[in-house]
Amino acid sequence: MPLIVQDASGYIGQAIGVSVYARLLERFGPDKILFKPEAAPLGPNLSALRDATAGQAKIFEGSGGIGLIDSHRRGIVGTMPGVDLLDGVMALWHALEHGDETTAYRVYFPICAIVALELQAGLDGFLAIEKSILVRRGLFGSDRRRGPYSWSLDRETWAEVERLLSHLSDVLRDPLPTSGLP
Repeated sequence: MPLIVQDASGYIGQAIGVSVYARLLERFGPDKILFKPEAAPLGPNLSALRDATAGQAKIFEGSGGIGLIDSHRRGIVGTMPGVDLLDGVMALWHALEHGDETTAYRVYFPICAIVALELQAGLDGFLAIEKSILVRRGLFGSDRRRGPYSWSLDRETWAEVERLLSHLSDVLRDPLPTSGLP
């Protein structure tokens, strides 16, 4: 069973250096250790890890979809999205895997806009909006969060999230060129 090394320094502290990743890969091999670097700037760091390991590192991203197109072009092998926008992220991934940029960008733009709203308040924003989306989708019964947190979803932000979710839903309902493909 492989181990995934996640660098969550974007919201909890010091970044893991590329040399540390490279040494771990050298010691354990690409079938035993996988990577999910999240240090900023994400794209250049993904490329640095890819290049430092001669493309041997199996790299995942987890930017909520906002960095998925750029990350895919840098050679990631997968994404670990939150469940709130999973349908959109899956459609985006399939479009990217099949080289369908038109569909990729149609799906990407509403995802990107939602994640941008989440980012305005850091981790608190992600949690507040994600939980509210999961309630709206019938997966959670409540959007209640444990404290402490410093940001709560206001009416205007939620109205914009709902507009964007409606747009995403419309895009996903349209027959997408990559739909039905493995």
